[in-house]
Amino acid sequence: MAPKLQPRILEPPKGSFFLLGPRGTGKSTWLRTVLPRAHTVNLLDEALYQSYLADVSLFAAELRTLKPGSLVVVDEILRLPSLLNEVHRFMEEKRFRFVLCGSSTRKLKQSGTNLLAGRAVRREMHPFIPEELGKSFNLEETLRWGALPMIWASGERRSALEVYVQLYLREEIQAEALVRNLPGFARFLPIAALFHGQVLKRRGRRWTFSSVEGGRWSRSRSRPAAVTRSRPRAD
Repeated sequence: MAPKLQPRILEPPKGSFFLLGPRGTGKSTWLRTVLPRAHTVNLLDEALYQSYLADVSLFAAELRTLKPGSLVVVDEILRLPSLLNEVHRFMEEKRFRFVLCGSSTRKLKQSGTNLLAGRAVRREMHPFIPEELGKSFNLEETLRWGALPMIWASGERRSALEVYVQLYLREEIQAEALVRNLPGFARFLPIAALFHGQVLKRRGRRWTFSSVEGGRWSRSRSRPAAVTRSRPRAD
């Protein structure tokens, strides 16, 4: 079992930066550890989020209470991308250094989103890697449960993983309307996990899967109906 505060190899840049990565990778925990003196604005605070949503000038008013050159962490910035305009302004006028944390990169790609004109570099937080886990790294456990910190440190990994999947479906898929058929997507996830790491090939009108057995590539003869495709026969 990994300790709750597992050291990470990521080092914070000297200037402003975006910190992106999937939910549960430990972004907020890492920021509290490496930047303990930073002024933090947490948009997971629903009351704070609602106030800024109604009036963005409240965010600027909070920043004006800080000294020039201050370090400011904005957690879950992508819940309210319009704040990036104020971030840009305070970087220019007050020389603030910002750390902008978020789990979804899709909103960064939306038309009209202020990307700060290259004034903030991008860093990504991933699940644990063997170098970070050290002696506690276990290949079998990693392949079975993954290496997300919130799953790895849990005493009930199966339950924690089920909760994470539900959160992913609700917050990342349903909330952003990425798929129309959410139940179908939920059924697809176990199939994707079953064939993860295998090679999908098209042979004629059908799809086949390849896997590694004994160091050699072999083609699987069995194909689930959910991923088998064929053209309808003409009458």
